[in-house]
This record gives sequence, structure tokens and C-alpha cells, in this order.
Amino acid sequence: MSYTITLAPDNAAFTAEAGEPILNAAKRQGLNLPHSCQSGICGQCKAELAGGEVAQGAHAELALSAEEAAQGKILMCCAVPQSDIVLKVPGYNGAAMPPVKTFPARVASVVYGHDVAVLTLALPKAPPFAFLAGQYIDILLKNGQVRSYSIANSPAQPESLELHIRKREGGLFSGMLFGEDALVKEKAILRVRGPLGTFTLQEGGKPAILMATGTGFAPIRSILQQMAENGDTRAVHLYWGARHEADLYRLQEAADLVAQLPNARFTPVLSRADAGWQGATGYIQAHVAADYPDLSGYEVYACGSLAMIEGARQQLVAQCGLPAGAFFSDAFSPAV
Repeated sequence: MSYTITLAPDNAAFTAEAGEPILNAAKRQGLNLPHSCQSGICGQCKAELAGGEVAQGAHAELALSAEEAAQGKILMCCAVPQSDIVLKVPGYNGAAMPPVKTFPARVASVVYGHDVAVLTLALPKAPPFAFLAGQYIDILLKNGQVRSYSIANSPAQPESLELHIRKREGGLFSGMLFGEDALVKEKAILRVRGPLGTFTLQEGGKPAILMATGTGFAPIRSILQQMAENGDTRAVHLYWGARHEADLYRLQEAADLVAQLPNARFTPVLSRADAGWQGATGYIQAHVAADYPDLSGYEVYACGSLAMIEGARQQLVAQCGLPAGAFFSDAFSPAV
């Protein structure tokens, strides 16, 4: 059994299988609906149910208030159709987004660091791959399994994609990438799908706070590179948090990127500071709140752990006056 999802007002339609979340169905059919974390945390996939019925899955209450639910709002990453439905999706403009494609990519190189591998994929030359800074791709594995990774390079470099992948004990893709028997190595061919996601820099030039934990630096790196290439002059402050200094796996590069922007600052933060560390300690959201008690005129872009995303959203909106609609996030949900 399948259900038809119609997007108002343009009447674009796609189908979802029984038990399939709306967002999964859209991605499978090449529709890049607004989303980020895919786990009910960020709230960027909110839509209004204009007709039909859905079952709202677990975790939806984290980003969907009772008042919003009463108004017919849903989270597309958690909602499963129970009938044909009609959705009003704020901010969706499919024609303005790069098209989603599935294509082969060749592993050009793998560079291993502390516990992060930088994987570079060479792409087919034609047609060129277009994406927006901050977006991600899916790596399509056997048995229908998928792993998602943010693109770390600038859209001005469409001939290749750089991915930052942390080693995870027991992780499916980690097991293919790390170790003596790694299957993902130079010249290997992977199937990928993208670009996906709507974690992208907004137009308007408002001052921006960029927050990253761990490999959440990858899409932030892409955004910073694009800003430098475009001569962006807005005020920018990058906060990059990790447990130990070695976890800031491209610390000098981050500092160099920020130095290319005329009105930018960089604050690396360690939650478990090593001996001899002279920089900031604790959690990055606490430093942002202390440095910017009034965020009413700012935009915040946060990428990394679920805990950081949720903590930052709550603290900065409640304590610093950040408009809820000015918090953009990409939460990394661990997958084994």
C-alpha cells in the first residue's frame, strides 16, 4: 500500500510506502524538502497538514510544541502518512535548489588523522555536480543501507567532494573505511545521492554565529570557504568545540579560513582540556551566550552533536533573545 503526498500550492506530488516517513519518501524520489537532522531535533522539516492523516513518530515533541501540533503542524522526518495527504511546506522552493542525483563517485584519496578520515571523492565530469555550501550527500550501501555525510569543500570545486568521517566503534561505514582490511580505499567506486539538506547560509548578510562540534566542522568549512570566495563582509564568529585538542583535527586550517574574512573571529573550545591548553574551556553554547547576550539581530548556524544543538537552541533563544527562526542546525545522529 502507498499514499500520495501533495505539496501545496504547486501540487507537486510523490508517494510514500506504508510505514515510510514523509521525508524518507521524498528523498528516495529526489525531492529535497526542507530538513536537516532527520531525527526530530532541529525542527527544520516542519510542515502544515492541510488534508489527510499522519502518525507522528517518536521524538517529534522535541521540536514541535503542543500548540504547534494542535495547529496541524508536523515534522516530516517523523510523520508517517495514514492516508493520502496534502502538505503546506514553508520555505520549499524546489526549483531554486540544485537537483538531487544518484551517480557513481571514485575514491580519489583517504587521509587518516587522529580518529577522523578525510575522504575525497572524484565525480563524473559531465554533467557537473551542483550543491550549496552546507549541504550533504548520502552514500548508498548494500542492502538499502545509507550513510549521510556533509560536504566539506566549496561549491566552487564541483569536480570533487571532501567528506570528514569520524571513526565509530562498530560503525558500518567506519568498518569499511578504517583498518587494514578497509574496503573503501583509493580507486574504489561508491554510489552517492545528493545534494541534500537545507542547512545553508541565508541571504541578507546578518551577523552570523557558526557553531560546530567534532566533524560538524565539515559543512561550516564549506560555508566559510564560500564566504571567503565571495568577499563576504558580514560579522562572523566561529566556535568549534571538542573534548581534546587532537579532536580539533583541522585547527590551524579553521584559523586560516577565518583569517580570510575581514570581520571574523574564531574561538576553539575544549570540554576536557589537555594540560597546557591556553584556550577556552567548557561548552560552546555557554561561550556564545556569554559573548553575545543580545542575539536579536543575529543568525546562528549550529552543526554537530544532538546535545549541543538542543542545548544551544534552548539557551540562545531563551537567554539571548535569538529569534527561533534564526537558528539553523544540522544535528549529527550516530548510526552504526
